[in-house]
Amino acid sequence: SLTAIGDLLQAMCGRSLAQVGLPEPAVVHDLPGNALLNRETSYDEEILSTVVAEREPTLTDDQRVAYEGISNRMASGEGGIVFLDAPGGTGKTYLLNLLLAKVRSRGQVALAVASSG
Repeated sequence: SLTAIGDLLQAMCGRSLAQVGLPEPAVVHDLPGNALLNRETSYDEEILSTVVAEREPTLTDDQRVAYEGISNRMASGEGGIVFLDAPGGTGKTYLLNLLLAKVRSRGQVALAVASSG
């Protein structure tokens, strides 16, 4: 969709759709009944903050390197696309869930997507 292209363009090049001659899409959060946005803005931030505080110390060294690197990118507003690839059983899901909890505990929207194939 045009929104996804705009997000990628901003993340990778720091440019908007308008800057490359494309129309801006309608703003999604202004649409009534947007179930995805409603879900992403209805988390209990206090509970998630507790989860983050409890689980951060349990990360393995490798998980901590990835967690801190991704967290620093988010905090700086740098953005971008991150691919997390590791063998099964290394804690990718645990790490991803912790990152999602961290973002959501701040009242921000976090969406996880996966590639296949």
